[in-house]
Amino acid sequence: MPSKYVLDKELGAGGMGRVYLARLMGEAGFERPVVIKKLLDSTDEGLITLFVEEARRYAVLDHENIGRIFDFDRVDSDLCIVLEYIDGWSLSEFIDRHLLLDRLPPSEIVVFIVSRVCRGLQYVFERAAIVHRDISPSNIMMTREGAVKLIDFGIAASSGTRSESLVGKPAYMAPEVIASLSMDNRSDVFSLGAVFYEMLTLDRLFKGETAEETLIEVVAGVMRSPHDLNPDVPHPVLEILGKTLERRLEKRYSSAAELGAACEHWLYDKGYGPTNLTLKEYMGALFGVTASTLGLDRPQFPVIELSMYPIIDDGKTRRAR
Repeated sequence: MPSKYVLDKELGAGGMGRVYLARLMGEAGFERPVVIKKLLDSTDEGLITLFVEEARRYAVLDHENIGRIFDFDRVDSDLCIVLEYIDGWSLSEFIDRHLLLDRLPPSEIVVFIVSRVCRGLQYVFERAAIVHRDISPSNIMMTREGAVKLIDFGIAASSGTRSESLVGKPAYMAPEVIASLSMDNRSDVFSLGAVFYEMLTLDRLFKGETAEETLIEVVAGVMRSPHDLNPDVPHPVLEILGKTLERRLEKRYSSAAELGAACEHWLYDKGYGPTNLTLKEYMGALFGVTASTLGLDRPQFPVIELSMYPIIDDGKTRRAR
C-alpha cells in the first residue's frame, strides 16, 4: 500500500533523523504541506526508543505557540514524525535580515516575540513538565500571519533531572546545565534570555572561538550591556533582560510565566500594544512580502542540527552595524 506522504525535498539532518519537506495526499487531489522527520537508522534500538519518546512528548502538546505534531507513522518502511509545516521565518532569518538592512528591530517587537515564546514554554512545562533544552534562534519561528512558534523538542527532558552529557548549542545553554548538568524550567528562561539579547543587539551574547570557550563565557564571562550596542533599548526592557540572564537561579525569573508577565506588563500597561497583526505587518515589510508576492517566495523550513559546536559566522562577528 503506497504511503499517504510524498517526500519532496530533504532539508537537512538532525541528531536522530533527516528532515524533509513533504505533502500529505488525500482523495480528490487533496494535498497539505507537512514536514517529516525520518529516523536515520531504523535498526538502532536506542535511537528508536529516543525517537518514540520524542513523538510521545510532541503528541500531548497543542498550543498556538508550539509547532504541532500531526502523525507518527512509517514512510517507505521508516519511522517518521509528521510535523506542522510553518510558512514563515525563523528568528535566525529575522536577525540576519536586520543585519543585511543595517537596522535594529524595535524593542516592542522583540519583547512581543519573547512574550509569545514564554506562553509556549509555560504551556509545555504545565502540560508535560519538560525542559526544551534547545531554545535558540533557529528553533523559534514566526508565521506569515504573525504567530510565534517554538519548534523541535528533540532533546527535551524532564524538569528537575540531571543530564548524562551536554547537548544543545553552547551559546544558548544555561550556566547550571554546564556546571552540574542539572536543569529545570528556569534553564529555558536563561536560554531565551540569550536569544532576547541577540534580537535586541543583533550580536550573540556568548561567542567564544571554540565550544569550550563559549561554555566558559556562559558560566563566568562578562556580559556586555545591550545599551553598548543598542542605546535605544528602554530601561524597563534592560531590567527584564537582566533578570532573565541572572546566573544565580534564585535571582532569575522563576518561570516562563513570570518572564512573560513582565514582558506583557511593559507592552500593555499603557492600554495598547503589539498583536499578531502587528508582527505580521512588520515581518511582511521586513521581507518585502505583499499580496502580489505571497506564495512566490515560500521559505524553506529551517534546518535544525543539534550539536555541541558553537554557531559559526565565517570568522566574523554577528554584527554589521
